[in-house]
Amino acid sequence: MILVTGATGQLGRRIVDQLVARRGGTAGLAVSVRDPARAADLAERGISVRPGDFDQPAGLAAAFAGAEKIVLVSTDGPREARIAQHRNAIAAARQAGVGHIVYTSFIDVAADSPAEFAAVHRTTEADLAASGLKFTVLRNPLYADLLPMTVGAALATGVFQLPAGTGRASFVSRAELAEAAAAAVLAPALAKTVYELTGQATHDYSEVAAAIAKVTGKPVRYAAVSAADYTDALAGGGLPAWLAGALSTMYAAVAAGKFDRVSNDFAALVGHPPRPLACLVQELFGRN
Repeated sequence: MILVTGATGQLGRRIVDQLVARRGGTAGLAVSVRDPARAADLAERGISVRPGDFDQPAGLAAAFAGAEKIVLVSTDGPREARIAQHRNAIAAARQAGVGHIVYTSFIDVAADSPAEFAAVHRTTEADLAASGLKFTVLRNPLYADLLPMTVGAALATGVFQLPAGTGRASFVSRAELAEAAAAAVLAPALAKTVYELTGQATHDYSEVAAAIAKVTGKPVRYAAVSAADYTDALAGGGLPAWLAGALSTMYAAVAAGKFDRVSNDFAALVGHPPRPLACLVQELFGRN
């Protein structure tokens, strides 16, 4: 049996859909979710829905019982809470006798990275390595899906601001990352433990702005700001303090070159490369 955690989230649900499509049905597929009521549609499709709260480890082993493979979709929240949640899930997987964990990590896990997200995923990868379980790490890049939120008001004002400096990053959609995750889970054998699921090329945010301007026909430009100013702007807009700080340090890591990486791992798993930035921007902004 294959079990996907966080299956009501945006990435987890897409991974479930990809697994169903690739396997030709829902037999032998389960999910664990905090609130089973939110997964009623999955249950209606014949998927076993199990309550599993990473903050309540006592019940996790039962949620994972019988699973040969688990897709551990990383959680959201402050750094220490996420680390503890992932640690609880790994311990429960050991207790339940799970054979293999596939973990959705992040492209930036550098020890010298300023990013809070890097610390979370670096720690969880280390916990997996120390667990004694077979595991595969899928390091995801920046979600292309977040570009409309990132650019946001720039379509009206003409400018968006980030503390990314002149740093470069690649962008891949959640749908494509889910496709790669499903391929990894269903592969009869994997060549390595860590896969870096980057785009075909990296881009700075001036290039992103130019691509969006070309598609929308609207003047859009990128302006670099300090991490402190960006954090204040996000917090002033109502984001929780932890999230404002985490996003700001993530873009600071982009500025520091931590996301300027390109790999062929996506194609090795899926059989074709992910879509280039121009195609993603057309899909995301073409109707604006």
